[in-house]
Amino acid sequence: GGKGANLAILFQRGFSVPDAFIVTTHAFQYVLNNQQTKDVLLIIDTLDVENINQLENASNTIKATICDICLPSDMIDLIINNYNHLCEKNATMNMHVAVRSSATAEDLPDNSFAGQQDTYLHVTKENLIEKVKECWASLFTARAISYRKKSNIDHKIVKLAVVIQQMIFSEVSGVAFTANPITGLRNEVVIDSTYGLGEALVSGLVTPDHYEILIDRNENVEIRLKKIGEKSIRIIGKSDGGTETLETIDNDKKVEALSDEYIIELAKLAKRVEKSYNNQPLDLEWGFTNGKLYILQARPITTLFPIPKPAHGQSGLRCMISFGTAQGFLEPMTPLGQSVIRTVLSNILRKIGINRNCSFQDNKSSDPLRHHLFKSAANRLWIDITGVLTPPASKFFGLSMIDTGIGKIISYLMRSKTFPSRSILSSLKTCVFMFLFFIPLILKAIRNFLFPRYGKQLFMNQMEKYHQFIDEGFQDEKNQSFIGYVDHFQNILLVLPSTIVKYAVPSLIPSILSLRILQKIAKDPMDALALTRAVESNPTTEMNLMLWKVTVLIRDDQTTLSLFENETIFSLADMYKQKSFKLDIQLEMEEFFRTYGCRGIGEVDMGRKRWSDEPQLIMDQFKNYLKIRNPDKAITTIHDRSKQSAYEAFSKIESELRWPLIQRPLINLLFSRLKILFSLRECPKFSGLIQTFAKCRQALLNKAQEAVNENLISNADDIFFLHIDELKLLAL
Repeated sequence: GGKGANLAILFQRGFSVPDAFIVTTHAFQYVLNNQQTKDVLLIIDTLDVENINQLENASNTIKATICDICLPSDMIDLIINNYNHLCEKNATMNMHVAVRSSATAEDLPDNSFAGQQDTYLHVTKENLIEKVKECWASLFTARAISYRKKSNIDHKIVKLAVVIQQMIFSEVSGVAFTANPITGLRNEVVIDSTYGLGEALVSGLVTPDHYEILIDRNENVEIRLKKIGEKSIRIIGKSDGGTETLETIDNDKKVEALSDEYIIELAKLAKRVEKSYNNQPLDLEWGFTNGKLYILQARPITTLFPIPKPAHGQSGLRCMISFGTAQGFLEPMTPLGQSVIRTVLSNILRKIGINRNCSFQDNKSSDPLRHHLFKSAANRLWIDITGVLTPPASKFFGLSMIDTGIGKIISYLMRSKTFPSRSILSSLKTCVFMFLFFIPLILKAIRNFLFPRYGKQLFMNQMEKYHQFIDEGFQDEKNQSFIGYVDHFQNILLVLPSTIVKYAVPSLIPSILSLRILQKIAKDPMDALALTRAVESNPTTEMNLMLWKVTVLIRDDQTTLSLFENETIFSLADMYKQKSFKLDIQLEMEEFFRTYGCRGIGEVDMGRKRWSDEPQLIMDQFKNYLKIRNPDKAITTIHDRSKQSAYEAFSKIESELRWPLIQRPLINLLFSRLKILFSLRECPKFSGLIQTFAKCRQALLNKAQEAVNENLISNADDIFFLHIDELKLLAL
């Protein structure tokens, strides 16, 4: 069982653990094999766990049956002989022991069912066998049965070992968490302590003393928080066996159960135990007696949000930001979605000299130890920015602009010098690469600043060629097998980063710099930001205007309007699929889905469905737009008003110039560049990522049907739960 295994590990690694032996699951299996037990366990199969009385009655019947079973004499002798050996080892005649459950589904790395079975303290030789059987029977408490039934865990699979452990007459005891279970901070140890046995604490009978301790990798310790609990009672062992509960005297209620010296010792020990478990955060039970600290139990903390694993060659403190937070998408991503984003963004960074040690093979791998920059935890992507936590680098990569909260944290980390200050140009090889890369990039950016429409058209032409490459590759006769599609898909992920870096970045640089300079010139930087409302060809704006155009057509046709007022969004979606709408409305809808059907909820995840897959979402948007009756709230009116406000903001900036003769020509030049080029800020995501993901998604889904037909996967969309390397293995 989990508890017994953890105690054995602690003992083998040299930690102070009370002597113990374990009655293994083989003994419990003997009880399960008894015909009486087999018969009574059949009750569980037809049990309604929502019926409390039925559940309690079934539990009591099963427990009574197990406790009444006669054990073979050789099993009893084996248990008693091991108990006697414990007594001899500790030079005592009638040692008090704790009899604890150790279920095979308990205290495991991913699940902790602790507390569902019973523990018996200060057990003596006379009632040891009785308590072992009661411990076995506790596997079938009402709570445990209900949990397993609701979790679809077969009660026949779960086995129970019994730990028989020397009883420590604890003066002080409690629990220690090697990571803060509330905040998730891994550099905090949280300790709860009380007088006597820890049973009063874990059963919730007392308010314990509470400590939160900061501890770093070098065991530098700071007690950050102390809350003295009342500790109104204490549970102690009786000399003749069993326990008794005593009231704590008033003076002791206000006194800390642990001195600072012992708090620090316990925090350090807790972290050493954690380190021996490969830094797995642990929930420890401990006891102090005669100045010595004992670890009584250890189990993984399973409720913490996981953190990404460091890649091969990475060590020390790392700083990571949430990709989902930056995108406003906090839900889990599919494995293929993560793999694709990791591959594309890593390749973009490699093109500019960052992450050059991480290969294409590393990024598409399902092995997390090969992911250097884009890591996964809880099926969410995290970006390791440790290498660019220097003021020049963070400004260049725009880290502070990702999110207000993230920006403040990054600024604090740089000021606090938590991470070593290291230039991104510290490597001569990197320096040469960056120089060779940025010289052509800057020259192209200057060209696009001088000739913005040329630069924009160059980017749009290149994106058109790129999408032709995608379409032709999937149509090529050589690529018509599943593996051919996957190989072309991988090629797309290599070509896309080059296209973005070579053609999008040189157009983005002049627009971003224009905005930054305008913000410096403007008396109020928000006025400069308002200028972005005048940009041309913004994908999101054009999408909303097209939605509104269709809405107006629907409103102007009474028959179609009646359908949208009375039918469900699912019925309307079916009508669209069946081309049942009036011709002009149907054609405009089809044009919308051709252009924007690639979008969807969580669109950065290739595994997520698109609007073209779920047209009811757009039908719902049409319904919402149809509720707009006020002409002043029409999307076109809002757009025109927003655009006009940009020109008003420009006039305000112009009127507040300190040196008009010098600054007016400059801001006119910058504003003209901003209007033309700033819309390209969304284009790499829309024209690059989102449209690419939609095309590849549909193509791969079509070919995945071959794997379904061969019974390799159950459904075509199972492919989204594979990483790229696993997808290729499936296609072979």
